Amino acid sequence: MSSPSLIEREWAFIRSLTVTGMLPLAGERTVQALYYILRGRKANQTLQDVHLYSLYPYYRMFPRLLKEEWEKIVYKLQEDQLLIPIPAAQNARKPSFFLTEKARQIAAEGEREYTFSYWFEPFSQADVAEQVESFWLRLHLVVQTVSHLLERDLSFQPIVQEKRTQRWVKERLAEKAQRARWTEGLAKELFHSLTGLPEPVQEMIFRRFSGVSQSGLTLAQLSLLNREAPSYIHVQFRSGLARMIRAIQEKRADFPLLSTLLENEGDKDPRLTESASLTYVLAKRGYSIDQIAKRRNIKPSTVEDHLVEIALRCPEWDSSRYLSADLAEKIVEVSNRLETSRLRLVKDQLGAGVSYLQIRLALARKKGGEEHAKGDA
Repeated sequence: MSSPSLIEREWAFIRSLTVTGMLPLAGERTVQALYYILRGRKANQTLQDVHLYSLYPYYRMFPRLLKEEWEKIVYKLQEDQLLIPIPAAQNARKPSFFLTEKARQIAAEGEREYTFSYWFEPFSQADVAEQVESFWLRLHLVVQTVSHLLERDLSFQPIVQEKRTQRWVKERLAEKAQRARWTEGLAKELFHSLTGLPEPVQEMIFRRFSGVSQSGLTLAQLSLLNREAPSYIHVQFRSGLARMIRAIQEKRADFPLLSTLLENEGDKDPRLTESASLTYVLAKRGYSIDQIAKRRNIKPSTVEDHLVEIALRCPEWDSSRYLSADLAEKIVEVSNRLETSRLRLVKDQLGAGVSYLQIRLALARKKGGEEHAKGDA
């Protein structure tokens, strides 16, 4: 019997990955919810879903995933009798979906075959995904630049075309003393940061680097080399970078050079999206929703989205102006009793006196508290 082709391997992996991500969303959200998460949509509903259903590893996993590609995946899941659509009910409930027993079996088999729990483990917050992207762009270009500095050859084409990353690297290597630090210490720090990773992942990351004597391989080329599904290669590579970041953060003194790759830009609160961070500044000054919306020239509903994000990510924020402790407790009790985070279903139980914002804040506070407690454990 011939071994599966790369196309067959890719579909087997994508199928397992998708149904595993859909498990907590079944009956609660539309099939598009996971697509928005995979793309890394900045909308606060998507960020809230990431937190409520602990789908951090999926956030921005495939930021370039096209809508047409997603629709093909969903169609094939239906064709394989793994996913059954649930049409919208007359009470205006949004359409959802049901996963068959066959799909749940595939998810269980996928964990055994692909060890999702291992590759997903470093992704404990939504912002890890963006941190990985920024870290890789800076690291990739730094390695290439230092390689050419060592050979006294600066007439190379930057492997990273993003101007912001190019400026960052130029600033860090602008002075002679800085260049000496990087050329003398980068290899040692890089070797140290990779040692905790599985050997295949170490090799994967190393092969992606470009320099004087090496043209970095793409993920597609690594897929062909390893005879493995391209998306599985991507998940392993991404997880390896996230583990590198964690190792650097835990022992910054051991990584004086690589730790600078994790610097934040500007005054942005690293826990929040850029726009929510600006709203947080005004909220802490006591401005109302309408006042914030007017000052920032955004809709009040957008400000509310930001407040929910702040409630999720910033435990020190005092939300009592919008939500009393007693009401928050009541909302959480209803959500737990109904075993759902669907806002409409929770509101139907609570009545007109409770706003959607209050429900969202209460559920966000609950989830945020769970995540912070997990992080402190």
